[in-house]
Amino acid sequence: MTQDHTAQRILERLSALKHGPEQDEALTPYEEFEADDKTYYFTPGGFLYRREPGTEEVGGFFCGYLSGEAWRYRTDNG
Repeated sequence: MTQDHTAQRILERLSALKHGPEQDEALTPYEEFEADDKTYYFTPGGFLYRREPGTEEVGGFFCGYLSGEAWRYRTDNG
């Protein structure tokens, strides 16, 4: 299994924010976002997954998770 360096950067950046993500970066469960031509999303609890091209259902490759401290900045509008 290869490491997903993009996912590592996402998790490190969000974990390092002192006051949570910017207003336009609210963490919403299952809301997909693009980074380095890959599609990612968080599940409830702050687990980051990468969706593979051509897949439609929830699932994918587990990439890591945010601490409870970082995940508290989520919204429930997903």
